[in-house]
Amino acid sequence: MSVAEPSLNRAAGPVPPLIRAVPADRAKLALEFGSGDVRLFDCSRDRLVRDHPGTDWTVFAHPEFFRHLTVDSGAVHWAGDVTLDATYLFAASIPLTGPERDRQFMRVAYRNQAPTPQHPTHHVYYFELVPFGTHPFLIGESINGGHGEMGGATTLRLTDLLAWPGWEEHLALAGCDWAVPLLRADGVTERTAVDAIVREVCRRADTPDSDIHGYQAKPH
Repeated sequence: MSVAEPSLNRAAGPVPPLIRAVPADRAKLALEFGSGDVRLFDCSRDRLVRDHPGTDWTVFAHPEFFRHLTVDSGAVHWAGDVTLDATYLFAASIPLTGPERDRQFMRVAYRNQAPTPQHPTHHVYYFELVPFGTHPFLIGESINGGHGEMGGATTLRLTDLLAWPGWEEHLALAGCDWAVPLLRADGVTERTAVDAIVREVCRRADTPDSDIHGYQAKPH
């Protein structure tokens, strides 16, 4: 069953300030507004061309560009003066509620460390966020891959992640040891840890510090 697109012409009061914008997988933006509304915006090129003609939206086909964003109370910004304002994002997005919040992921990093004792060519360590989920940290391995997959993953609360044996080594093998001090910061909470990691992923994206090598590269 298809989901109807939200109307951009409906009457509405002032849009609350935008306080979080997370570049989720599959070119989605997971958004939180000051009212507490959490919403999902699909950055499909056809829609953006229709709603905002005159901007080169093909740039969103490049995941690194899409992830390299900043957010303020009124808009989400990308390089080259590409901007989507909060009023449009609120009107053009759909509510993100219940189990759907657990289905929005943001990759932090992943690395293929093969050969390992477990597999000669495919042993990938990865770390992701479920930024609005009940268990916001996902830690996993992919061994062999495809129909012969022998790895697995689990989502965790912050206290469970910090108690997980070897979690710091896992993040290093995944290529994001930089996240360890963010997770160990004084006074850290799940929300502040997620926000700090999201900001750093967005800062690194499309720069020499980015996780651009992904599957094939090992940390040096």
